[in-house]
Amino acid sequence: MPISTSAESGAIPLLTIAVPTYNRSANLALLLRNLAPQIAQFPQVELLISDNASPDDTEPIVRRSIAEGLRCRYIRNSENLDADPNFLQCYEQAAGTYVWILGDDDVLFPGALSYILPYLSGEPVDIALVAALHFNHEPNETGLANPNPKVHLYKVPEAFLHSAMLRSDSDLILISSVIVNKDTIEREPHPDFTVGYRTQLVQLGWTFTAIKRLRRAVLFESGLLAVCGLDPTRMFDLARVFGVNWEFMARTFVGRDNPLYTTLLNEQLYSWFVTRWYGMRRNSNRTIIRDPVGQMKPFYGHLALFWVCVYPLLSWPMFPAGCWVILWRTLRRVDRLLHRLRPQRVG
Repeated sequence: MPISTSAESGAIPLLTIAVPTYNRSANLALLLRNLAPQIAQFPQVELLISDNASPDDTEPIVRRSIAEGLRCRYIRNSENLDADPNFLQCYEQAAGTYVWILGDDDVLFPGALSYILPYLSGEPVDIALVAALHFNHEPNETGLANPNPKVHLYKVPEAFLHSAMLRSDSDLILISSVIVNKDTIEREPHPDFTVGYRTQLVQLGWTFTAIKRLRRAVLFESGLLAVCGLDPTRMFDLARVFGVNWEFMARTFVGRDNPLYTTLLNEQLYSWFVTRWYGMRRNSNRTIIRDPVGQMKPFYGHLALFWVCVYPLLSWPMFPAGCWVILWRTLRRVDRLLHRLRPQRVG
């Protein structure tokens, strides 16, 4: 059974920041050093740490932080549940109206919560995306931290999806970029989120449910959040996770009959595969690539974008595929520039 330690309890929080962690105590310590002053400033924010039975010094670090005054609910699993169940535990245990699952190696810059919370405190938001900066050693090594980035409001799911997926630095797969309204999700009938176990995308269950019901969404431009990119190794089948499993989660939580299903598939082809596939293919020793066309064709073969955009990236030799990806990335940059001019700015 999990062991829980809580610094205090009280009213229902506005926001729960939930951190699933395993065996990365140094990263977690950096996150807590940056987050603790912000948590202290806002009693309406709950911090939850779900420790997946880390064998390192994660537990002493968390307990020392609590002893030093960090307001935190700490859950230590008696055994490693695997990543997807630990993510779901974070969502289910979160007491807040809003849930933000933050990777244990990511960092919120000073002022991030004071900037975000007013947007969550007024008219309800179903989902928010916080665009991220990337770092390898120091969170602000790019010098682009910004406590006052542009904010955009969306009231149409397709517009929000396209804008969110145009961010090559963060999209709906990056769990640290997504804040969801738990009340919105629990009002919408949905399959049990455990069906997402073993997909490595369990978080898409509640993300897609929120988008399916979307009435109001917010997108924060980059400057508030930094995600660590130091370990690019992805020792799993890329086509299965980001192709087949993405389609499975869209079909399960949105449904084939919903126009959003096709939108989600096209946006994934145009987003993840254009921005990331070629680089992972060039570094195939850091991942697993197994018959991507054969795996994806049954689920994406009815879409023109699969054949026009992604098929060449999956199957052509490296040089022509590299030329093709340059073309599509250029198109995406133009699209992103034009798209950023259209949304209504709310901040």
